[in-house]
Amino acid sequence: MWKPDLSNYSGPKYIALADALCDDIRKNRLKPGEKLPPQRELAYGLNINLGTVTKAYVLASERGLVRGEIGRGTFVRKEPPSSKTPWPKENLLPGRIDLRSDFPCSLADDPIFRETFSNLGNHPELGRLLQYQPGSARPDHLETARVWLSGFGVNTLTENIVITNGALHGGFLSLMVLTNPGDLLLTDTLTSPAVRSIAAMLHLRLKPVAMDEHGMIPGELEETLKQNRCRALYMIPNFHNPTASVMPLERRVAIAEIAEKYHLYILEDDVFGSLMEKQVSPVSSMIPALSFYITSFSKGIAPGLRVGYIVPPERFHQRVLTGLRVTSWMASPMMVEMVSGWIKDGNAHRLVSLQAGRIAQRVAIFKKHLNEATVRSNPHCPHVWLKLPSSIRESEAVMVLSRKGIDVTPGEYFSVGSGMMPSGLRLCLGQIEDFSELEYAGRMIHKHFFESSGTPGFHI
Repeated sequence: MWKPDLSNYSGPKYIALADALCDDIRKNRLKPGEKLPPQRELAYGLNINLGTVTKAYVLASERGLVRGEIGRGTFVRKEPPSSKTPWPKENLLPGRIDLRSDFPCSLADDPIFRETFSNLGNHPELGRLLQYQPGSARPDHLETARVWLSGFGVNTLTENIVITNGALHGGFLSLMVLTNPGDLLLTDTLTSPAVRSIAAMLHLRLKPVAMDEHGMIPGELEETLKQNRCRALYMIPNFHNPTASVMPLERRVAIAEIAEKYHLYILEDDVFGSLMEKQVSPVSSMIPALSFYITSFSKGIAPGLRVGYIVPPERFHQRVLTGLRVTSWMASPMMVEMVSGWIKDGNAHRLVSLQAGRIAQRVAIFKKHLNEATVRSNPHCPHVWLKLPSSIRESEAVMVLSRKGIDVTPGEYFSVGSGMMPSGLRLCLGQIEDFSELEYAGRMIHKHFFESSGTPGFHI
């Protein structure tokens, strides 16, 4: 019977079990088509709860590692394992409200999309846009990127910018050139599942740093650096995923000073930054020699554009360009031309403002039956963080809402390592088109978790 050793895995047991399953498939300890132990037997063999094994098998199925057959059991898939980050679901189940996917609102009804696509067909340099680009990108596209980034407090030279296929690609490139297998990467206690997937692919070790309602705690970061040799820190200071917090300026300054003191590289994921009503200076602007600033248009306009920007430290610029060439050669010149045109004529800012307004509509409707002590949110952030009463476990809350037709993501899905962490649920509002569904979700959450229990605070 397959019986993995979980002693080298951190975090919730069900995630550790799914990770061990992934590793054993990759190392060929589990063969394609091989049958896994029955859940009850594996739970007994590992001395863990049956529910933990069930959740691990479900997570492994979502990752594409295994398939279940009614009456026969669970089997390792015959195709290669997929990423630990699940693909977006193309078809939502009828009658259910999916608050799991952190998508922006659709802007496809805006006429600028059809107009721009139509005009591209008559572009005077269409032939060149369809070819490989010398140096990865056109000089005018890089100059337009510089102008856009300066609006968010990132002042750099045109030749320091690399255009990528989105922020996720930017994060992967940054870690690929910065780290070696076995290096320690610091993150918040809760962080984006995407960075866990990247770390697994690059064989990096993740270590969490304690956080509060303002994000990573500087004192905890310094203590961690005193005791560990760390290469880099990954952070999301604007509209943190999943907690929706915004790190205040004084904390950013403190983290920048600590990073400089310990020569710690910062990966600043600012994919939500364009949606901020009031910009706060990025950490990257304080220590450019130690920072990789990463952003894209995926959350502000549309993820299908696949256009992002990295500003790496100058000494890493050529290595990032090499990484770009070996992973995709370049971002699509056609898409970059479209985005660059919008930046020049003001449509980029207009579309981001339109996105922010549509998100604000959804947040206001959802929160009508809740209050600020219950939900951490920002009017322009597409996800909110539901702070559960201490008497309610995340798994119980997920189950209660599922029975009411509402699908949400528990905080533990974002956890790195074990120990105390904020207890709550991430709820994503951007893709909901029927506002009555948001009303219903808000009412159900209030009724089942807060009607008689009062309002919780932020628990660490």
